[in-house]
Amino acid sequence: MALAACFTRARPILNALVAGVPDGDAVIVATDDNGFPVAQRVIQRPRNLPHAVVIGRHNRCGLAIPNDGRVSLRHLLLTAWPGRGPMRLRGYDLGGRAGVILADGKRVPGFSAHAQVGLGFGRTSLFVLPGGGVGQDILAGDDTEAFRRLTGLDASGSGHRLAISAMAEPGVAEIGGYRPMNVDLRPNPRGVLRLRSTKAVRARSTARGRKRDDDSQVRELEIDSEQLRRGLLIGRYSDRCSLAGQGRNLSRVHALVTEETPLSLLIYDLASTNGVRPTGQSEGPSHPVVRLTPDEPCMLGHFELSWVPADQPTIH
Repeated sequence: MALAACFTRARPILNALVAGVPDGDAVIVATDDNGFPVAQRVIQRPRNLPHAVVIGRHNRCGLAIPNDGRVSLRHLLLTAWPGRGPMRLRGYDLGGRAGVILADGKRVPGFSAHAQVGLGFGRTSLFVLPGGGVGQDILAGDDTEAFRRLTGLDASGSGHRLAISAMAEPGVAEIGGYRPMNVDLRPNPRGVLRLRSTKAVRARSTARGRKRDDDSQVRELEIDSEQLRRGLLIGRYSDRCSLAGQGRNLSRVHALVTEETPLSLLIYDLASTNGVRPTGQSEGPSHPVVRLTPDEPCMLGHFELSWVPADQPTIH
C-alpha cells in the first residue's frame, strides 16, 4: 500500500514533530510519494467554533501542497472540533479529480475521525497526529503496529474496514468503521439557502436594449440533511458547486456549508480571494469559519448568504 510505504519513510520525522507539539494539540503533515514532508501545520484545540484548514495547491490555502499537479487548488477541507477527550476531525472532499483516498484505497466524499488519520490524494499523503505523549504512543513499536494504530489497517490492507465504495453507499466514512445508512430514510429538509449580490444593479447594453447583469440575481437552493453532512459548496463553478453565483467577487469554489445544530449552519472560507465574514463586516481579514443562523446572514465577498429553515419535514 502506497500510504503505508510513505508512513514508514516519514515515521522518524513524524516522531520528531509530534514530540514538539503540546498535549491536546495536533500536527498535520503532508508528504510526497517518497514520504518526504512537504508541508506541515500545528492546530490548537478549538474552544468555540471549529478550526478549519484548507489543503490544496493554492498559495492561499492553510496547508499549501507544492509540486503535485494532481492536487486541486482547493482539494480538501480539514476541520477540528472542540470537546472533551481526543480532538475530533472531519474532512470534506472539495470536488478535486483525484478525490480523497483512505487507507484501504477507497475514495470517500468525506470522513470523521478521533485524534488521528492517514489518507492520500494525488501523489500526496496526509497524516494527522495528536501532540505529545498520545502521538508518541501511536507511533511506538514497529512500522506495522504504528500504521495499524493510525489507520485501523496493517500494511497488507487487512484489519478494520474503513470505507466502501461511495457509489455503493453514499455516506461519510468514519475511521474505524463505516456509518450505516437506512436507504428507506429520506433526508430531512433543512430549508433554503439564498445567495444575493449586495452591489447596485447594473445594466449592460445589448442589441435589444438594456439587460441586468447576472450577478444581480438572487440564487436559491433547497437543502437537506444529507447535503449538509457531506458539505455543500458555494462558488462560481457550477460543475462543482451546488449553489453557483455569477460575479468576479465570488471565487470559483468560495465556501463550504455544513450543519452545526438544528438552528445553525457553519460557513467555511475555502481560501477565497474576497473572504467570508459576518454580516456588516465588509472589510478586514476573512474569517475561517462563520456561524449562519436564520437571523444572522453572512457575507461571501459582496454576496449575502442567508438561510430560511424548513418549517416542518416534507411528507413524501
